[in-house]
Amino acid sequence: MKYIYLIFVASLFASCNRSQGDVEISGTAKGINFGHVMVRNPANNTIIKTDIDGGKFNTGKYFLQYPGYFKLMYSSGSTATRKIDIYLEPGSYTIAIDQQKINDYPHVTSSSKIQNELSAYNVMVDSAANAVHQKVVAINAQLNGPENKVYMPGEYTALANKLLADEQKANRIDLLNVLTAYINKYPESVAVAHIMLQMDYQNNPVEYYKIYQKLSPDAKNSDDGKELGAKLQELAKLAPGASVPIAGTTPDGKALNIKAMNKKVILLDLWRSSNGSSRDNHGQLISALLPKFGSKGFGVISVSLDTEKDKWLAAIQSDKMDWPQLSDLKGDDSPNAAAWGIKSIPTYYLLDGEGRIIERVTEFNDVAAAVNDYLKNH
Repeated sequence: MKYIYLIFVASLFASCNRSQGDVEISGTAKGINFGHVMVRNPANNTIIKTDIDGGKFNTGKYFLQYPGYFKLMYSSGSTATRKIDIYLEPGSYTIAIDQQKINDYPHVTSSSKIQNELSAYNVMVDSAANAVHQKVVAINAQLNGPENKVYMPGEYTALANKLLADEQKANRIDLLNVLTAYINKYPESVAVAHIMLQMDYQNNPVEYYKIYQKLSPDAKNSDDGKELGAKLQELAKLAPGASVPIAGTTPDGKALNIKAMNKKVILLDLWRSSNGSSRDNHGQLISALLPKFGSKGFGVISVSLDTEKDKWLAAIQSDKMDWPQLSDLKGDDSPNAAAWGIKSIPTYYLLDGEGRIIERVTEFNDVAAAVNDYLKNH
């Protein structure tokens, strides 16, 4: 009898545990009569898939082995697949998708505290994006003003160039400000650690580390929080004024003495021979930046994340790179990848003549302005 009782208790517990593990996703897709809704796990495997039929969908109950962050994907035959972060835990989720606002985060109704935090952040991002869009619309309206407007020679070109620069600035959502506003509004958020881990914190690790210090203990102690904290603590060493070692030697096996270059400002170019953007930008350095700033104390150091010496040397010759070249030929396993916070190639930093960090330059198109600003003040 005792044995039978234990079996009954065990089966009851398993049944309750399975019931607690069920998740169900349903909702509407306004403007989408036919399409698909899928959920992929962190290993990028599809675990849930259902059709959008007549603007509605329902996954039915699915036993969730563990709660966590997943990718929710949805699409129709006429739109590209939209992929968003969603936090799933046992319970029901009702999602409202709108074809007219396909780039916005959908409205998610759930009892999950973490998912609600994730939704709140994305609402703030969408609001910032919409504000940016309105600025771009206003700029275009100014450029394409009244048809009877008569411009003096060169006036239209000057206005067009100014508005293009304004549009490029307007097109950038300041996610750092959005993140700061979010934390001020939701100081106890746990999802914020996951949100920050997806951001380009490598571009401004010092500021992101300051923000990280404000996170709640629960956020810092989450798996994402621990990973983020460890990375930011290391990357915070890349603050302006810091001197970070560069691993590798020149093609003839020698070390590089940065001070001996006798330059005021140096572009550190972290690249790879197989990367097209890196190679294209080398052409821009040769044709535009070095002729403009070379005589004023501007120099370049290129550090390759290649693994094969022949390919590295061939790219140097092909790109006509006559400035200092370094590599340890360890690829992504190079100490340079971690030390310089490389998330993508190419990556750029400005260094002073002593090899100390001036700033990280996010876009190659911003290098000229950054170099010009530094030379003006030094």
